[in-house]
Amino acid sequence: MRYPRVRIHAVDDPQYRAYIANIMASKSNQRAIRPPSNRSLFGGEAEVLLRQWLTQWYTLSERRFVEYDERIGRQLIRKYRELDAMVELSGTHLHVFEMKATSQTRSIARGIRQLRETQNILKTICPRIECTLLLVDTGIINAAEVAELMASDDAPHTAPLTLPEYMAANPELRLWTAADYTAQPTPQTLNVVVFQLADIRQLAGDAVETLHLDWSDELEEYEEPEPVVERYTSTSAENESDDNPLAAALQRALKTRGDVLS
Repeated sequence: MRYPRVRIHAVDDPQYRAYIANIMASKSNQRAIRPPSNRSLFGGEAEVLLRQWLTQWYTLSERRFVEYDERIGRQLIRKYRELDAMVELSGTHLHVFEMKATSQTRSIARGIRQLRETQNILKTICPRIECTLLLVDTGIINAAEVAELMASDDAPHTAPLTLPEYMAANPELRLWTAADYTAQPTPQTLNVVVFQLADIRQLAGDAVETLHLDWSDELEEYEEPEPVVERYTSTSAENESDDNPLAAALQRALKTRGDVLS
């Protein structure tokens, strides 16, 4: 068995906290890294808003941290994976959510891969795992833009895929807009719910001015790291609200706001 030991837990799990403490201690001796980009900060802000959006239908589980052993050759390696959101519908039925803010269809494939990997891990302890990708479209290329790009002097060898083209090439995916999503079970189907920036602004409400929407100083799109045993990355509001005033501001604004995107 590739994953002989799997368990899910909350962020305050003692074993997990000890693991994070060791990671932070090792980082304290390393050279300072550059501050996060506006795009990466926006990704964390969008996650806060999307988790709030999900509460229209679900009670989100605090147990969204997965500890597992992966068999690689003859070795068992302990790993941790943070889920963007999870719902425990029953003891045998979980719904896992991955969130991406991107302008590249390749990031959709990456999100789908992460969900499939999570599904394979969790199926060792739960027989039914639903998966949904919440996708914030920050400028995915459209057909007119593709035509203009391919007619230019520096056109790439292969035309980039538009979102409709990507979905057509992956018929196992079911596409939703934020407005038409319903929390109905879709066995054997992976849902992709697309949010436009206008949707995110609407969800932010009074906190919209705190969103990091100016990405003009960036040369390329931020890519978050793969979940690996040596590295931990968190953008959850629960973990960052004490140190991240923007996440805290979003949470305060959302608590006072009675309307949500529908």
